[in-house]
Amino acid sequence: MHACKLDYFLGLIEDGAWHSLQELSEHINIVQPKLVSLSNLLSQIDMVEYEPKGERIRIRKDWQRLLKHRDEDQASERVAVGTVVLPPMKNVEIQGIQLTNLTEKELEVNVRLTKNLEFAIDMIQ
Repeated sequence: MHACKLDYFLGLIEDGAWHSLQELSEHINIVQPKLVSLSNLLSQIDMVEYEPKGERIRIRKDWQRLLKHRDEDQASERVAVGTVVLPPMKNVEIQGIQLTNLTEKELEVNVRLTKNLEFAIDMIQ
C-alpha cells in the first residue's frame, strides 16, 4: 500500500469507531483482499481491532491517542513516532528517559516525540 493511502486509511479509522472493510475499500480505492491483509497485519501488532467475520476494523485507543493530533503536529513541526519492544527485566533509554521493564513479559512501547514526549505501553501476548 502506498504511504499516502496508508495515511488516508489511518485518517479514516482514527475516530475509534468500527468501519466496514467494504466502506474503507471504496474510500481508499484499494481491493478488499489487500485491505484484509493490511487489517490482519495491523491486528497482529495490536494497532487495530479487526473482526474478520464482521469484516470491520477500528483503531485501538492507545494508537488513537498517538494519531489524534498528527495533522496539527505535522503542520507545525516534525514528529517522530516509533515502537520499542522492551524485553523482560531489561531497560532502554529514549531521549534521556530510562524505561525499565520489571515484568516477566515483553512490553511494547509506542513513542511519539513532538514538543512533548508521549508513551503508550501494552503487554505483548
